[in-house]
Amino acid sequence: MNFQEMQSEAELLYESIDSSDAPGFTGSEWGRFFTIAQRKVVLKILREGVNRDAFNMLAIEKLIKPDSYTSFIDSTHFRNTNGTVAKTLNVVGPGKPFNSKFFWVLDEYVNTTIVSNIKIVRITYDFYRSNLDNPFRVPDINEGFWMVQYNNLPVFITDGSVLTGYYVVAVEHPDNYPIVSGVTYDDNASCLNVSVHPRIVEEAVTLARMSVVDAQGYQLALAEFAK
Repeated sequence: MNFQEMQSEAELLYESIDSSDAPGFTGSEWGRFFTIAQRKVVLKILREGVNRDAFNMLAIEKLIKPDSYTSFIDSTHFRNTNGTVAKTLNVVGPGKPFNSKFFWVLDEYVNTTIVSNIKIVRITYDFYRSNLDNPFRVPDINEGFWMVQYNNLPVFITDGSVLTGYYVVAVEHPDNYPIVSGVTYDDNASCLNVSVHPRIVEEAVTLARMSVVDAQGYQLALAEFAK
């Protein structure tokens, strides 16, 4: 659907569930509802599981992007123990900011000079601290290397292997593709597959009605699906 088609369907649906004297909305207001609704639809699909069925996979396939990084620096702020080595992804030098456009990570792994496709296990800093001297809790090639966020940087804890690359398959933030009048993505107002455009319209109408009859609920809905 293009923007005008989405707006027309939304207005028809809105009028069918609300009284004729209910206030209308401008195109820019519908654009805001549509963009938030798109984010809500994406988040619901991700929570259900992208691989749950072909519909979910097809719905957001245009947002699924691979990315890779190959520059690492020594993590002097992490104490090595049990033979492990900490490496931080070098996001200061040439390249691109890490995680700037990721909305949801689907898969991530690293390569070493010897072994490829080692899974990444995300841990908390507390977990890392509590297992510094635990010989039974260490990252390894079979169980996966660890990653912890530290000062907004990804730190990889390995078994001492030299990392040669980090690879991720992630979902871009849907707000990178706002539904705005005059903007199209492959001739459609939404970047999502056309199969879920009706869902976006329905969610947008729910948000529109809520903004009128339940202002508090509307604000809570905005907060839940905020960036």
